[in-house]
Amino acid sequence: MSSCTFCDFVSGEWKQHKNKFKFQILHETKRTMSFLSIDFPKPAKEHVLVIPKKHYTNLEDCPKTTLHELVDHVALISKAIRTEHEGCNILLNDGRSAEQTVMHAHFHVVPRDKGDEIEIELWERTNITAKTYKKLNANLKKLIKKASKT
Repeated sequence: MSSCTFCDFVSGEWKQHKNKFKFQILHETKRTMSFLSIDFPKPAKEHVLVIPKKHYTNLEDCPKTTLHELVDHVALISKAIRTEHEGCNILLNDGRSAEQTVMHAHFHVVPRDKGDEIEIELWERTNITAKTYKKLNANLKKLIKKASKT
């Protein structure tokens, strides 16, 4: 058995979730797959995961063709969810420090409705000066330029 739950679902090695519910694919493309998670944020009744079929730990590891399919797949799931809900959160936890627990790149799509009391953004906001804001922008532009060359 591999050490990646999602890879085990893709390969068919795991046919059920850890709670014994049968694993079922909601939708798949050549490079991507979506399925209902067994972990719902209260009081949500759904939570869909969209993954690349091939193992990539982080989003930036995915080739462009896979990235395009992932985004299109997430958009399709969002469109489907919005037929019965007012909106959805689309989340990506990229890296352990970002609370990624399954080290296989994946998007979470959580249905949302007004007053549902799901708390996605729990951080306190920091006030910064215009000078600090300008400095942060300049630094990020430099980092992006460097990252685009690799």
